[in-house]
Amino acid sequence: MNFSESLTYLDEHASYEKTGRITSPSTSNIETLLSVLGDPQFDFRVIHVTGTNGKGSTSQIITRLLMAHGLKVGTYSSPHLENVRERIQVDGDPIDEEDFADSISAIANVEQIGGISSPSYFEIMTAAAFRWFSDAAVEVAVIEVGMLGRWDATNVVNPDVAVITNIALD
Repeated sequence: MNFSESLTYLDEHASYEKTGRITSPSTSNIETLLSVLGDPQFDFRVIHVTGTNGKGSTSQIITRLLMAHGLKVGTYSSPHLENVRERIQVDGDPIDEEDFADSISAIANVEQIGGISSPSYFEIMTAAAFRWFSDAAVEVAVIEVGMLGRWDATNVVNPDVAVITNIALD
């Protein structure tokens, strides 16, 4: 799978209209994906950032502070502004197209092997990020929560630090 094909695969998992999937909130898909991948989310320390406003800024500040202390830092955020590769970074640099395609391809293969019923765009991206962070041997990952509270795909990590930014009604 090349970069363009990986974007097409993600797009096919982006909405109900494309997936036909309506399920109760659950972390079972992401847990299964990561289990088949060997649970890469446990290969590095985690700072988990949640809240309604300020997650992105807070995550970037934490990333820069950790880098200033000489640590190799992975950052997972959403949404992206210009390019989907912005969501997955190591030491402030987005994942390159080849590594992105390789990570998404691995998830596509696991989806079929694990018998997973149409994982969501965010579940695929989260699993791909954790896989790449493990492969890149990051020491710490700053993981930004997406949505869904306790059912968010990022809630499969065991954070060393949990950060809560401002909370408001959306």
